[in-house]
Amino acid sequence: MLKRLLLGSSLLIAIVSLWLSQWTARPATQYTPSVVGRNNTVLFIVNSEFGLSNVHLATAQGLLERHPEVEIHVASFAPTYPRIERISKHGRKTNSSSKDIIFHELPAQHLFARAMAMAGRTATSIIHPPGRAHIDQIGKDLAFYVAPWSGEAHLELYHNLAEIIDQVDPSLVLLDIFFRPGLDAARNRKRLHAFVVPNIPIDVFSHHQPFGKWLWKYPVMGSGIPYPVPWSRLLDNIYMNLRYFQILSSMPHFKAGQRFLRSKGFGRITYHDLYRTNVPFLVQGLAEATIPLDHVPPNVTYTGPMYLSLSTPEEVSPELGQWLAQGPTLLVNLGSFFAWDIGRASAMAQAIADILEENPDLQVLWKFRKTGKEFGGVPFGDEFMDPVRPFLENGRLKMVPWLPVEPATLFETGHIVASVHHGGAGCFNEALGTGIPHIILPQWLDHYSIAQAAQYIRVGVWACQKTAPSFTAECLQDAFSTVLSSEKTATAIREKAKEIGKIVQRDPGRYISAREVAKLAAHGA
Repeated sequence: MLKRLLLGSSLLIAIVSLWLSQWTARPATQYTPSVVGRNNTVLFIVNSEFGLSNVHLATAQGLLERHPEVEIHVASFAPTYPRIERISKHGRKTNSSSKDIIFHELPAQHLFARAMAMAGRTATSIIHPPGRAHIDQIGKDLAFYVAPWSGEAHLELYHNLAEIIDQVDPSLVLLDIFFRPGLDAARNRKRLHAFVVPNIPIDVFSHHQPFGKWLWKYPVMGSGIPYPVPWSRLLDNIYMNLRYFQILSSMPHFKAGQRFLRSKGFGRITYHDLYRTNVPFLVQGLAEATIPLDHVPPNVTYTGPMYLSLSTPEEVSPELGQWLAQGPTLLVNLGSFFAWDIGRASAMAQAIADILEENPDLQVLWKFRKTGKEFGGVPFGDEFMDPVRPFLENGRLKMVPWLPVEPATLFETGHIVASVHHGGAGCFNEALGTGIPHIILPQWLDHYSIAQAAQYIRVGVWACQKTAPSFTAECLQDAFSTVLSSEKTATAIREKAKEIGKIVQRDPGRYISAREVAKLAAHGA
């Protein structure tokens, strides 16, 4: 009976894989831009959230430093503007020929984060465990990120962006894969465009692999399945892929929006219609430090880590710079969107107290923001801090609500010995590009892919894998020891991280991306 079930399952898998591989193997529609635009003029259209916009702004930094002939425009929301000012100031300091970035502000009511809040998606609600049992939530969340706005808001943003494109007349438009009105505006205005992508290659191009390998070889986003997919997880991987395919094709949350936009002459919006075979993609892949794809499409350029580095800690916060110089430091930073609940805060506080007790030369910088009603969580007091109070008092622990400089800037000081982060693409690549080992606590979607990638390339560990997305003091302590101790495994992880950092520093990703952008932008009129 068991043999029949296994045989039947194998046949079903083979049939489904063959059918879907034929679907994904169909050539994507090519795009033909017919409006040339002003030579050496680029327009970035990007959300303001750090995890989505960092790669675009890093590319802008690279352009100012290395390609001052390119005129740079950025269309985004108000929170992006202070960062644009800092990048422009840095550009003037590093290259006297560079010109300030020109900012075009979009309506505040259409912020990506605001759209999430209006839909009831908060820093707490989007957290999910990995695996098959949670695929419906994972799929619906990803579909929402593709089209978070109502049909009416999408149309208003489209008109705003089309007007900016007409005004700027760029030779190249640079897009965010999660800002669909920008894509619609660029394509409908017949402009040359390219995507700058924060995600790791496996989460973007697994469907482009031959022989249906996205089903049976490459783990699906949000699954936590290792690479290559083990036989024991094959059915899980196929099932999750099928559910993703169904949800991202049907976009169930956006049916009213689809009807409204179709009535205005727009085509159907899904995740699957982003790709065109001749539209460039600049992706944070590094051949020496990523899960390898058997086929990298010819329109895809691996840039390696793209991150901002604008000033030293001493320039922005002399007090922080002096504190870092006191000794080796562990950075705990779970990203710009994460908020700490009582359970996770208590576990981390105890683990920090334990590691500081065991390592008298170590200090910890903990970026900490409590959850509360505004983040969809439950407010709590400060009792969780009891284990770490002695270290706050003697200065070996510093807790800050926000980092005054980019994490990469902290890493470049040489004082950070490891980065505890959530597996966000920004945190991962900032540490990867500066040779810092990883202790990863994934919370949602692509975090699980990045946690597995860090382990696969041996530059870090997925901490508390059995309890993800939660964690305990005990499993945190194990993870800290795995990376920070003098044991052979820990030493190998730190050495491999340094090796990768040296490779990146030979030609940093922001300069590779800027080089490709400058080439494309030079084909204007």
